[in-house]
Amino acid sequence: MVARIDGPSAGFINPAGLAGLAHPSVSGTVNVVDYTRVAARTATGTAYADDIQLKANLVGFANILDEDSGGWALTLASPTGWSSGLKVRTDTANGTRSDDGRSSLELTCLGLAWGGHVSPHCSLGVAFEGWLVDYRLDTGTSASDTTSVLTATYTESGRQMALRLAIGSQWDVGDWHFGAMLRTPGLRLQGQGSISGSSTSSDGTTTVHDQVSDEGTGFIVPLPWQLVLGASWFPPTIPGLEIETDLAVHTGSGNAEVFAAAHRSQTTVTSVGISTVDTILPSRDLDLQPVFNPRLGLRYRFPNLFLERIVFAHLGGYIEHTPVERSDVFSRLDLLGGTTGLSFEKGPMLVTIALAYVTSGTLQDAIGFVSSPASGLSPELDDPDATYAFRTFSLSLGSSYRF
Repeated sequence: MVARIDGPSAGFINPAGLAGLAHPSVSGTVNVVDYTRVAARTATGTAYADDIQLKANLVGFANILDEDSGGWALTLASPTGWSSGLKVRTDTANGTRSDDGRSSLELTCLGLAWGGHVSPHCSLGVAFEGWLVDYRLDTGTSASDTTSVLTATYTESGRQMALRLAIGSQWDVGDWHFGAMLRTPGLRLQGQGSISGSSTSSDGTTTVHDQVSDEGTGFIVPLPWQLVLGASWFPPTIPGLEIETDLAVHTGSGNAEVFAAAHRSQTTVTSVGISTVDTILPSRDLDLQPVFNPRLGLRYRFPNLFLERIVFAHLGGYIEHTPVERSDVFSRLDLLGGTTGLSFEKGPMLVTIALAYVTSGTLQDAIGFVSSPASGLSPELDDPDATYAFRTFSLSLGSSYRF
């Protein structure tokens, strides 16, 4: 939450929070249990779900410059981490078909931030960030019936490096705390991708071999503007309670070629002879739309000590609308998440235990499946009527220490 934050995590969430740093500190979070399920259905097939991981971890170190100059922080954050596996078994007219896929997408940010006071009730901060995007997809297909056989494998991967600037502010008005954080679009430094795949099909008289290969294709994932506005309130009638609401805004982007065109060679073998045709596959595009994501957080400090420790209770909820307007690579997926947890503080040590549940779409969608037109479960299975649902449960441990 951007309106009131301090410690190393402020370096990524809102660098202006480093102005209130009183002691050098180090902190980090880790998901110790992370159970997630993704399930799919097609009009003619039976779907199997596999476990995936969705993690958002952050570690950092913060230090004060001097008593009046604020502080600085070095942070390593992974705001997006996705790894999924999916299996689909389909009954054909005279046989069976198997589609297996595994994909991963991870965004990692390394940032150096500074924050300081410009007045007793206002602070500013800035962070210089390096962003790394890693993506990979591996799929395999096999099918057979009384007349034909098909085997296919496909792999695509990409890595991109970009620079971004984050500017934050915080200010106080009575019982209210306000915050704002602006992150610039990514200045792309380097992007490299590769595509490879092969398939062989035969009906007993004709054999067709497809080969796709391009180890040096381009790779681009746009990182658009981000603006987060927040307000935090301490109700004077309920001592110890803090309420914060945020609105995270992501702008859209123009059409970008995630993967440039790749080379394809198709060889056909018949009783007449062998023929080979070389073509160029179309580029794989991505178009991002503006999204507005609301967040709500509650924190309550219990009035009495428990085991000689100060205890805080946390409760939160958020909506993550998909930024994908149109894409040949990424599917549209809206998320609804909720968190709850407890923090225990004694002296310089703070320990937090948190539970989180995330699902696709609304609460009603969590019971069934979310429609995903043209989801493309793999390059060999593109069913416009395919549907899937996503749910994850995680147990996280976090700790910070003030020196």
